[in-house]
Amino acid sequence: MEAADIDNSGSIDYGEFLAATLHLNKMEREENLVAAFSYFDKDGSGYITIDELQQATKDFGLGDVHLDEMIKEIDQDNDGRIDYSEFAAMMKRGDPNVGRSRTMKGNLNFNIADAFGMKDPSS
Repeated sequence: MEAADIDNSGSIDYGEFLAATLHLNKMEREENLVAAFSYFDKDGSGYITIDELQQATKDFGLGDVHLDEMIKEIDQDNDGRIDYSEFAAMMKRGDPNVGRSRTMKGNLNFNIADAFGMKDPSS
């Protein structure tokens, strides 16, 4: 198998194995993020709108969520909707320790991660 033979020695050492494994894990996490984003982006527009987010919070049973605050915090270019890069940044950041909207975001982040089997390895 030529692709796995990273240093052309004919065998894979531990470091090479680890590098390949980390790369695969990163790709899998990325696929999970894409799947999660697609779950929210019901119309396939490439953006998550406040309406789509409201529907999702109902689906997740999150009750009264301060979506305006949350979107303002996630929506880095202030266009009123969340694109994939903003969504990915929010999912990777997930800091539930500051302010009410961040706590909500942390809860949503946890619920999304839980729903898509994306357990944070650092927790």
